[in-house]
Amino acid sequence: MAKVAVRRINEWDGPSMLKIYAPYVGTPLAPEAVLPDLQDYVRRIDTYTYGLGWLLCEIDSTPAGFCHLTENRRDPENLFSVEFQLYVKGEYQRIGVGRALWTLMRDMMELGNRREVLARVGLPNEEGKAFFGAMGFACAGEEQEEGRQVQVMRYNLAPVDPQAVKPTKPYLLLNHEYEAARENAALLVRA
Repeated sequence: MAKVAVRRINEWDGPSMLKIYAPYVGTPLAPEAVLPDLQDYVRRIDTYTYGLGWLLCEIDSTPAGFCHLTENRRDPENLFSVEFQLYVKGEYQRIGVGRALWTLMRDMMELGNRREVLARVGLPNEEGKAFFGAMGFACAGEEQEEGRQVQVMRYNLAPVDPQAVKPTKPYLLLNHEYEAARENAALLVRA
């Protein structure tokens, strides 16, 4: 039986994440036309890991996929609304890696009192739309973005404290809550 881990990432995961991300770059499936260099990517990891969150899924210590959050590009001052990006290696698709990453990130966002998450699916991408639909996202319209058509999908979160004045950063979540959510997410991968 394969060992599955879904966990927060750190800057040392940058090279592995770039290898996962590289096949997506320059296609409708990624927001970038050119692969960022490692130093820039590590800077992004450092910038977003503690404030928003990045997660990695490993199967037998081999990186299989990752996800991360960014600010809502249409409303960057709204700390309760974020955007979700997900990338899974081809050979690890359709075995629950994406579901595991989404589930842990969703749980972390709800524990952290976020209220809304958006996914921007570059078109055409029927598989991406189907995945997010299966995860509970609803279509929120289409937009033109940097010369490409994008399907915006929205998921309304169920924050633990809907009246919170600000969200709780991922690294400040109670460890037992994070560990329980992490273990639950790993069980979703059929490896």
